[in-house]
Amino acid sequence: MVLKVAEGYIDMGETREERENYLRSACSAWNIACLPPLKRESAIKQYVDRCCEINNSDAADCKALEEDLRLLIRQKDRLYPDVNVQIVSSKIDNIDGQDHAIVVTARIN
Repeated sequence: MVLKVAEGYIDMGETREERENYLRSACSAWNIACLPPLKRESAIKQYVDRCCEINNSDAADCKALEEDLRLLIRQKDRLYPDVNVQIVSSKIDNIDGQDHAIVVTARIN
């Protein structure tokens, strides 16, 4: 489901490390989309602020990250509005010469 939500997004990475970064962003967007609507805005702001701080990003990069995050959240809401699981871990493994995204989830009660 995460790959469907992030279709084309993860593949923007040129290296496995970059694709893992895109996968992590997609998973964060998924988790934010599972929050109650009133908590989403603060979660988006915290995520973008923290990522931009860690990566020493300029304002344009931060704005692009926020736009991507919001787009991914809308995709999750559109495709899987009733799926409410949190992603607790994700990575990309190379198995037999092909990259495979591995995502671990936990149900929310």
